[in-house]
Amino acid sequence: MSKTITYVVTYENGRWVSRCPTGETEGVGVAGSLSQMERDLAQIHAWAWPQDTPGVELVFDLPEDLAGVVAEYHREKELAEAHAKRAAELAVQVAKTLTSHWSEPDTARVMGLSKQRVHQLKVSA
Repeated sequence: MSKTITYVVTYENGRWVSRCPTGETEGVGVAGSLSQMERDLAQIHAWAWPQDTPGVELVFDLPEDLAGVVAEYHREKELAEAHAKRAAELAVQVAKTLTSHWSEPDTARVMGLSKQRVHQLKVSA
């Protein structure tokens, strides 16, 4: 897969509608579900470009009230992922620090984790 073709997707009259704003493909795609739309577009790409089939990217053009809540969800999800990554890094650091002072079972109790999880964190790279 050498490249990706982007489609702008809207929801109109109870159906998902895709358009390619760059003109790489012509026409409008219509489907009852996004998974069906993605499959249909992938099949069209495979037929049109059998040697080097481009991928499919869907960009959603949603009504303002829905776009706002979707954007807020994505922001919060990114923040949660960043926090989870930091928490995982801290868990390793804390487990290594505490087990240099106390036993794994005592460290587990202080951290609110199982003894097995503390051992995993302690020996992780």
